[in-house]
Amino acid sequence: MNVQNILQELDSLFRNQQIAQVEPFLLGHLAVARAAADRSAVLTLLNELMGFYRGMSRFKEALATGDEALGLMEAMGYKDSVPYATTLLNVATAYRADGQTARAIGLFEEVGRLFVARNVQDAHLIASLYNNLSLAFQEAGEHAKAIACLDQALPLVASRPGSEVDQAVTCTNRALSRLRLDQLAEAREDLAQAVRLFEGQPVRNSHYGAALAGLGEVAYREGRLQDAVRFYERALGEIHTHYGKNQYYAVTLESLATVYEALEPARAAELQAEAQAIQATLR
Repeated sequence: MNVQNILQELDSLFRNQQIAQVEPFLLGHLAVARAAADRSAVLTLLNELMGFYRGMSRFKEALATGDEALGLMEAMGYKDSVPYATTLLNVATAYRADGQTARAIGLFEEVGRLFVARNVQDAHLIASLYNNLSLAFQEAGEHAKAIACLDQALPLVASRPGSEVDQAVTCTNRALSRLRLDQLAEAREDLAQAVRLFEGQPVRNSHYGAALAGLGEVAYREGRLQDAVRFYERALGEIHTHYGKNQYYAVTLESLATVYEALEPARAAELQAEAQAIQATLR
């Protein structure tokens, strides 16, 4: 199989916002790869499928797919290799997205040990580890540790040409921890930088919505309610474009509902009901 061609077609589906076609596309090619006993292609497609399921908040399927990928790598003799560590990083990210924070942190730390043991120098991989570990620390409420991880990640990310999107994601993540520590000015600065970087790209990145939602929270906490509404509504549009009505869409709806409680209570109730309906379909 020509995996590169498959990945280019996959990128085209995402770029053209043909989200409904992604799962059947990946599953179809996965079936062909399995029939051909092309284990390398199977592994690549499993990793792509795991990332898709995670983005769609289908965590049970993401974790099952990740476990299959790790098992295949062990059967191929890749256990404890750099590719194994990279796949384990993806699996740990799925555990984090599923709310299994302690499990995720343990796996991220294992990835870190493998990177050290294999003398990994790839700035992108190391920065990805720091970024994802920071998210797990955020969810554990350890925001000072999260910021420390992101302070390590940002110069690594910025050292690579064409890394504007990754810099924007890192700034967004750091801003979220700064918000939790009531560092509003610093958070606003990080988010403004992230938005500038995202908006400088020819195609909007899927993380752009998170930066907009962060600016919505800053505006709300500073009492700029109309600005908060504007940012949250833009964030919802971005999230829906990339992922549909997933868990993060519902959370952002709830945030928008909170703003509307001070503006239009009836509208707030409508938004809250919509968010609860979405969450019910994801359980």
